[in-house]
Amino acid sequence: MGLKKNKNLNKGFILIELLIVLTIVGVISVFSAVNGPTQLQKVRDAVRKSQIDRVKKAIEEYHQDTNCYPQTIPTCTNSINNEELVYLDKIGCDPKTKLSYTYVSEISECPKWYQLYGNLEYTLDKIIDKIGCREGCGPDCRFNYGVSSSNQNLDPYCKYLTASPVPGGGTPGPTTIPEPPLQYVCAPNGACEVFENPNLSGCPDIYINDPLCQGACDKKVNTCHDDRGKTN
Repeated sequence: MGLKKNKNLNKGFILIELLIVLTIVGVISVFSAVNGPTQLQKVRDAVRKSQIDRVKKAIEEYHQDTNCYPQTIPTCTNSINNEELVYLDKIGCDPKTKLSYTYVSEISECPKWYQLYGNLEYTLDKIIDKIGCREGCGPDCRFNYGVSSSNQNLDPYCKYLTASPVPGGGTPGPTTIPEPPLQYVCAPNGACEVFENPNLSGCPDIYINDPLCQGACDKKVNTCHDDRGKTN
């Protein structure tokens, strides 16, 4: 009888242990379902930051050798080079959209500043507030992350310059809005044209202030889906 009681007791312990394991598995499953997407966003954001930092390093090395920043940089998967000197063998693409990061430079034969923009998925990242991009940065204020040369802010196109208050009251002067850069894209007809809203037309890449679109418009894969986003 004593032996039978021990067996029943063991069975009881096994059932309790099984219930504990199932409970733990359930908690882990719920936690993964809730936090999994966020963790994936953070992983992709880490890739974005790393890719943008690599491009920044290459651009700075280019500047050290030429005393100018590039007027434009190639689209992702291509290299950053100056003749035979390669600064970055392969520019990374956004890990989710597979599109290029957006490069903006001074309109000059020898640009003295640049900005490079992307978008983070995890919008609670404190870096967004630290760099001042919570309300958007860059062209059309549509980016929340980026880097720039040390002599340039990230968001000159998003800071509207309002008139100073009139002493003693009164009506202030008109608001001045900085002129945004031109967004060139490969139109469906294969020409490099300015579009007001490239995203509306599903344009693969945007070439800021580059009327040649880096010579990419001869390939159908680089053209916009339609003309809806074209400037009127």
